[in-house]
Amino acid sequence: MTRGRRDDRLPRVRSGTPAPGGAAAPGAVGAPDAPSSPLDPAALRDALLDWFASNGRSLPGRDDRDPWHVLVVEVMSQQTQIDRSLAAAATFCAAFPTPSALAAASPGEVLRAWAGLGYNRRALALRAAARAMVERHGGRVPDDLASLLALPGVGPYTARAVAARAFGATVMPVDVNVRRVLGRVLDDPRPARVQALGDLLARSADGRPGAIADALMDLAAGTCRAREPACTACPLSAWCGWRASGAAVAGRAEQGSVPRGSALPGSGSRRPALRAPGSPVSGPAGALPFPRTRRWLRGQLLRELREAPPGAWSTVEGPRGTHDHAAVRETIATLAREGFVELDEVGRARLAED
Repeated sequence: MTRGRRDDRLPRVRSGTPAPGGAAAPGAVGAPDAPSSPLDPAALRDALLDWFASNGRSLPGRDDRDPWHVLVVEVMSQQTQIDRSLAAAATFCAAFPTPSALAAASPGEVLRAWAGLGYNRRALALRAAARAMVERHGGRVPDDLASLLALPGVGPYTARAVAARAFGATVMPVDVNVRRVLGRVLDDPRPARVQALGDLLARSADGRPGAIADALMDLAAGTCRAREPACTACPLSAWCGWRASGAAVAGRAEQGSVPRGSALPGSGSRRPALRAPGSPVSGPAGALPFPRTRRWLRGQLLRELREAPPGAWSTVEGPRGTHDHAAVRETIATLAREGFVELDEVGRARLAED
């Protein structure tokens, strides 16, 4: 880090005596009575990595830094918990070990390999990204942020995650959970400020920006939760402006101190909360129960076609659940337009094979 450069300076956190954040937990971090001011990225990095070495989650496959595997995991994790994504990615990469292998596969083959993950658009987006890599990068995952961002279906978070974890780029992937942690440290949830702190931590990471990202994820999942954070066990409590301001006790989480959109305790990034067993399937107030939605119908039809023998045509007739024949035919036609299925001259359907 170049000292004195304006873009490497961080805002001062509010000084004061940290408010208690709940009962001390085993392994609680001893912290000074007041947070350091201004923030010292090297000190934050060291505290975070020391904590991660003892408290990070042990997830099979997490340490794999192969760029293709990292990209597959990140795409899967957009709507799937990280432990499931890692397991599914291992199976998926065994079927398609390189971008070239996925690019050569039919949509039907890809959708069958994607079974159980849902949000099937991600599967075809990943295939489109693989084809772009074959066309533009010799069948390899590009190692620069701009090229990653140019791939179909790869947004700012995924591009930064791959760049940091696979290539050691000094950028920080910031999702809703990382934003909560860093926003609390700053006591300022504005995305630009949070991203600036994240990138500064990545630049100070001594070649380990991916480890910093994983540590922040784990800290958000189990300690710096959206509700009832375990502040006394947090390695960053000594620098936390949110805690020093008393917000951890005053309940300002409901008043905007926690970045909007923060995930529920223990949830993964960009993933819906799990439904309690036996509870009704429903959405926000006024929303239709899930089986009555077109999303449910799309998933049901794709599941049926996925379970049919490869290449076999199926007659698709309604109803399905509360959806009548017309709704079923309309949905099949939409899936065909989007490239998920193909129809023959008499209207039978199968997963797309071209």
